[in-house]
Amino acid sequence: MRRNVGNHFFGNLGILQALRTHKGRTTIWVALAVGVFLVSAAQADEVLLANGDRITGKVIGLAEGKLTVETPYAKSLQLDWASVKGLRIDSAAEIVLSDGTHLQGTTEVVPSGGLSVVTASAGTVSVGDFSLVSAINPPEVKPVTYNGDVQAGASLTSGNSDTLNGNFSGKFVARSKRQRLTLRGLYHYGEDRNQLSAQEASGSVKYDFFVTQKLYTYVNTLLEHNKFQDLSLRSTMGGGLGYQFLEDARKALSFELGVSYFNEDFRDAEDNAYAAGRWSVNASYKLIPDRISLFHFHEGYFGFDTLKDIYLRSEQGVRFTLIKDFYTTFQVNVNYDNTPAPGFEKTDTTLLFGLGYAFDL
Repeated sequence: MRRNVGNHFFGNLGILQALRTHKGRTTIWVALAVGVFLVSAAQADEVLLANGDRITGKVIGLAEGKLTVETPYAKSLQLDWASVKGLRIDSAAEIVLSDGTHLQGTTEVVPSGGLSVVTASAGTVSVGDFSLVSAINPPEVKPVTYNGDVQAGASLTSGNSDTLNGNFSGKFVARSKRQRLTLRGLYHYGEDRNQLSAQEASGSVKYDFFVTQKLYTYVNTLLEHNKFQDLSLRSTMGGGLGYQFLEDARKALSFELGVSYFNEDFRDAEDNAYAAGRWSVNASYKLIPDRISLFHFHEGYFGFDTLKDIYLRSEQGVRFTLIKDFYTTFQVNVNYDNTPAPGFEKTDTTLLFGLGYAFDL
């Protein structure tokens, strides 16, 4: 009987000790969890908005006026940069100012407004207004980027009409910080009742060297053939200055002005050659990113001897993304020659519908 009581007593004592040990371990784990939470909270970045809201999380970056923040309760938030009135980043970040200055460091909230960047090399740098910040943690820029597109279209009718039309065009651009190479090509073919009705081919090469971030010099050449303009070969070669007004992921705009040698070899008419001035406009805009984009390109030549010698070619249209890099396009090409071969029209207009593929390497 006593043995049973003793066993019962010591058994209960063992259970109490086990419970105490379990409670001690639980307390330790709870303390560790609270400590980790407090450290994480202390190290979290903080965004103060104009309406008084505070958002904590991790600042990923600022691009095109949108500040991206990852938070514990949402995968990511995109905030209008204009609505940000205070920003604290605890880990080193790259701050890019509108004048091109790059700062590396953490940031602190300034009660009076603006941004304070704590750098290792220059100490604390005060940025008076948030509008002066153009980017935070910008993506790494490749030494050379390659992009372009190819597109093709065709139509075939039979019966009362018996026609065949096909077109192919493409563009390739290689871009580094100081240099840019642009290649363009086009071919258009048509038949009407087994008779040739259209045959046009063109190609151009242009090289740009950027003297500053916006200003560049260029050299270019253009080759064109069009049987139905009595044209064996139109060729130009020249150079000049260009200015890149806009260039980012959504929009681009440039203007060029220079001089060229302009030559036209006709099949039957008298050939024509002269010194000319050249201008060019190249623009693109993503109306709805990844969905709809607009584009326009034209270049014109005018003779120095007589203003009657005017030649203009242009390409403009709209593209609708189908799946990822594939798109459908509606394009209008207009060529105008103020002094065509005798018996030929001054203006040629081509409407193009087709499928295309865009690449960005």
